[in-house]
Amino acid sequence: MSTTIAAIMTHAALILATTISTQLVVAVGMFAALLPPRSHVVPRAVASLAVLVLVSFALYRNSLMVSVFSPRATSFVAEALDFVAMLVLIVAALVFCYRVSIWTALFCATAGYIIQNLASCVTYSAFLLAEGGGTNMSSPLFLPLNLLGMAVVYPVCYWLFVRPIRKNGLVEIENKKILLVLALVVLIAIVFDMENKHLLDAGIPVPFVMVLRAVHDVICVFSLVLEFEMLYSRQLESDVATLERIDADQQAHYTLMRESVEAVNARMEVLRQHVRAAASEGGASTAKLKELASETRMSELRLKTGNDALDALLFVKGLVCEREGITLSCIADGSALAFMDPVDIYSLVGNALDNSLDAVRKVDDPEKRAIGLVARRTGGMLTLNVTNYFNGTVTMVDGLPKTTAADPTGHGLGTRSMRDVAEKYDGTVTFSSDGDVFHVNALIPIPEE
Repeated sequence: MSTTIAAIMTHAALILATTISTQLVVAVGMFAALLPPRSHVVPRAVASLAVLVLVSFALYRNSLMVSVFSPRATSFVAEALDFVAMLVLIVAALVFCYRVSIWTALFCATAGYIIQNLASCVTYSAFLLAEGGGTNMSSPLFLPLNLLGMAVVYPVCYWLFVRPIRKNGLVEIENKKILLVLALVVLIAIVFDMENKHLLDAGIPVPFVMVLRAVHDVICVFSLVLEFEMLYSRQLESDVATLERIDADQQAHYTLMRESVEAVNARMEVLRQHVRAAASEGGASTAKLKELASETRMSELRLKTGNDALDALLFVKGLVCEREGITLSCIADGSALAFMDPVDIYSLVGNALDNSLDAVRKVDDPEKRAIGLVARRTGGMLTLNVTNYFNGTVTMVDGLPKTTAADPTGHGLGTRSMRDVAEKYDGTVTFSSDGDVFHVNALIPIPEE
């Protein structure tokens, strides 16, 4: 008799280990796919999966045997410890396979655990409706209803939670409040779920059990939302710190650029005075000296747009373009930008030109190594247009060029800063491409004097 029971428990444990491990691996895997892998990640993942299945099989077999030969309280504790041990194994597997902190691994593991639990709830509820009882491993509906639970829950959770992370990136989590979510997972997703599944054995009516399952699902969703709120808070903190660092860098760059341009203009003025003095003395080189004086005067005139900050910026970027064989065409009414802080001009126009330079550097056709800039007053609006050629294709995310190392447009960096500057003045900035030409268009209302 005991041999028969052992065989039945072994078979049931194998089914449980395979089913739950698969559900957990798929749920956690949705998040793990976003993590930076360690070397030889595939062998590591295979080894981790093997350990997870074997250990879970041993744990479930033991808890099933305990449930047969021990009091309910003892079997309850044994079953709860099984699920806690599984959670610990998953965290360890994530740290083993990916270059992440234990906090990030804990985030992924608990989020995956909650999603798996939601799928399990759908399966259990389906069994209640189909057979009037809880999950039955001997039922022919066991596999179809488990697949149904995954098919219903996983795509929805992917769309609501994983997809935004895939788009924005999974930041490193260092918030110890994740321990609160862990406690919720242990108490609700494990303990409450287990006790709920035994209510039918206590004679509780099916409708009441269904209500409790719904309450359990709501708490699981709340736990998931709480966890992702912590993630988004961390992302917001990271974004704010990055933007503050960018603003500080831009302030320093602008100050340095302005001082450099002032120094160059001072040197050019001294040079012109020497040229005039030499030319007035006559000699064979008089014509050449006059030509040099004219060139220095014209080079300075090209920078006079009516806005010192814009002049300094165009002068520096123009030197870069000339050195790299890039044509910079500019039609600018600098007075239209007079209401803007010089640092904001540097951020908006400077980032646009820097991104254009990054893109045009990758263009081989000399005719297309060109950047165009137009800044003018149109009615009561400042319109700023920057265009450039680029190679490849551009991917837009939330209206901004996607930031990748291989971004062919070169417009990944600084675009958020540009948008922030435009919005600071109640304006907008849009990014678009037409064939192999990329466009940056800013429209900002000019305050009435």
